Amino acid sequence: MSNEPRPIDLAGSHRVQIRRGDATDTVELLGRDGKLVFAIEVSERGPVLRFEGPALTLRAAGELALEARDISLRAESRLSLEAGGDLLIRADGDLHSSARVQTIEAVLGDVAIDASDDVRIDGERVLVNT
Repeated sequence: MSNEPRPIDLAGSHRVQIRRGDATDTVELLGRDGKLVFAIEVSERGPVLRFEGPALTLRAAGELALEARDISLRAESRLSLEAGGDLLIRADGDLHSSARVQTIEAVLGDVAIDASDDVRIDGERVLVNT
């Protein structure tokens, strides 16, 4: 099959084009500058959405749910999780946390550590109330 795009001009000098391939068909949205903004790649495995550009915002007035067998988030410089209310992190398996420095701060109230087994603190120096 030909992989030559079939373009359709849109308002604002944008363009949609369809590329047909042997194993994958792609619907592409191109910006005014001709650069790819959004693509839907359809293959035997199903559709894959691809966004390219300086920023992407997903906004929902209600709930937004992401569900998958595995989810990976990666930021080149900073990843921020914020909640206007409670933030719950739960794992049926183990939880591992690693960083150059870690800080736990309760700005109002206690810090509680509850374990059904031992609590271990291992450090070069363990400072209490300093």
